[in-house]
Amino acid sequence: MSIIDKVIEYLKLERQYAEELKTLAESIKHPVLRALFLGISQDSLKHSLMYEAIKQVLEQTQPFITIEELKKIASTIEKHIKTEAKMLEEARKIFSTSQDPGVKLIAAAIADDESKHHTLLLDIKKRIAEEEALTEERIWDMIWKESPWHGTPGG
Repeated sequence: MSIIDKVIEYLKLERQYAEELKTLAESIKHPVLRALFLGISQDSLKHSLMYEAIKQVLEQTQPFITIEELKKIASTIEKHIKTEAKMLEEARKIFSTSQDPGVKLIAAAIADDESKHHTLLLDIKKRIAEEEALTEERIWDMIWKESPWHGTPGG
């Protein structure tokens, strides 16, 4: 079985799990269990989208990120990095001050997600947005600097 076949299989399984957990959550009236199962369902749906992205990366050439897209990504990511840090702090406060086991469980899950999101956004900023951008400087480097003929026919 090829990696593409495995990715497609996992993509379908995650979608199936998402639907099953959503159905389960919708049948439960308890707010803590309902929220947790819906959250896990959303994570499975998110995972299916990520497997779809892996499939596309493996099957297709990816487009460069333009300078305009890079600027938009950078400003949005900066805002969300700050927001995730604040929300992580708030979730930890709720966890540490509550005595209710359900509240503690949900607050811990939120804090864990916020921490992962914060780290992921920092990685996106560093590894993807900065490295993938097709800048005018990068184009000129490809033409001149990285060419054995430095932009002229035959040197």
